[in-house]
Amino acid sequence: MDNLQPELRRQAVEMTNQLPAAERETLLVKCWMSHDARWFMAAAQECGMEVANRLNQTASRGVGKVEAQRIERALQLPPVKTLDDYLLRQERMISLLGPELLDYGVTKTSGDTCQMQVRRCFAHDNAARAGILDQYECGIFARVAGWLDAAGVDYELQPELGKCLKAQGQECAYSITVRT
Repeated sequence: MDNLQPELRRQAVEMTNQLPAAERETLLVKCWMSHDARWFMAAAQECGMEVANRLNQTASRGVGKVEAQRIERALQLPPVKTLDDYLLRQERMISLLGPELLDYGVTKTSGDTCQMQVRRCFAHDNAARAGILDQYECGIFARVAGWLDAAGVDYELQPELGKCLKAQGQECAYSITVRT
């Protein structure tokens, strides 16, 4: 019997390569986001929102650290020495991992502090659609904390991670201070 797998793989790769690179990247991000949302809901249904939120915080921060390290190596990024270095690194990661997922702005409030203001957030939107917004804790800034951890800098993130600020009727605005 002949092994069909090599020929099947060749055909699959040929077909996949017909998609433009940007379209493939968008498809991969959407698939990842679907997994993320369904994993969270499965954890919430099986274990409750408190456990799902705690696991999501831990996993988001951990994946943030790992993905930042991978991206740093792949792009051969220099070490972060200033807030400006970190902000450029963060933008590189967001532009690679799904820039259409967030609508946000960044302003410097001092030499070592900036404020991120999120106007639209996919996690908030998905939590609202799922009817869990009143209990949802932000996983987005847990991921940002992982990026900061990977940068190896002393930093402060305010307010502390917790309930979704938008769900509490507040502006989603976090200050990041990078001490060098």
